[in-house]
Amino acid sequence: MTLSKGTKNKSVEFVGKGITSRQDIRIEVIPEEPGHGIVFELPNPEGGAWIKIPAQAKYVVNTLRNVVLGSEGARLCIVEHFLAAASLFGLDDLTVKVDGPEMPLGDGSAKIWTDLFVKAGWERATKQAQFTLKETVLCRKGDRMLLAIPDETFSVTYMMDWNHPSIGKMWQMWTPAQQAFDISDARTFGSLKEHQLLGIADEVVSLTPEGFNQPLHWPDEPVRHKLLDLVGDLALAGVNPMRWKARFISIKAGHELDVEMASQLAALI
Repeated sequence: MTLSKGTKNKSVEFVGKGITSRQDIRIEVIPEEPGHGIVFELPNPEGGAWIKIPAQAKYVVNTLRNVVLGSEGARLCIVEHFLAAASLFGLDDLTVKVDGPEMPLGDGSAKIWTDLFVKAGWERATKQAQFTLKETVLCRKGDRMLLAIPDETFSVTYMMDWNHPSIGKMWQMWTPAQQAFDISDARTFGSLKEHQLLGIADEVVSLTPEGFNQPLHWPDEPVRHKLLDLVGDLALAGVNPMRWKARFISIKAGHELDVEMASQLAALI
């Protein structure tokens, strides 16, 4: 992590709305010493000291719609966008105090977090790839697949195939040489009906039968968001994903296979 002059060990706070709880959630992000890793702290449901949950695959308790971490009765939803933002900025050692059951969603991208880091004066630091793979790692379920192929540098590629007139088949690749916002600003998407039930149809991108309810940032924004999710999920291996000398290729995969890959990578460190 690179900190601007005068910001060393300076924490930063943020308050955002929870997508399911619809309550204001206060976040405090605190830089830590190297080797600390990213650790979330949540209020203890039974009172007492806050519960610490490291951002590691072994603490994942659900991957159905987003990644949920849990320990000692505490649960934290939607961690993937924050972890992606931290990875893209090279912020490897943080305590993240969350006074609520979920990370705020914002517009469905990681922009609220990258904006927070910029506000704090933290500069993006690209990590050097150092961890090697001896052989290809494969995670597969049906026609969905995620591969980690040995390479000299880090990259992520996603191949998407959706039965929707505005998506269909599309693919995109990202490397650390590109701008972080090329994927950090890519918003999630879901059905308009579901978003209306959640009361967030005006806040995020929704799929209609013909297209989207609002203009996209890029024509291929959906697949860019898949890359964002992949980077965030891979951080659950316990190290910044960009430290891997590997080419990650995802074919229609999602959080479930991403977390399985993170578990396998963690065993190799």
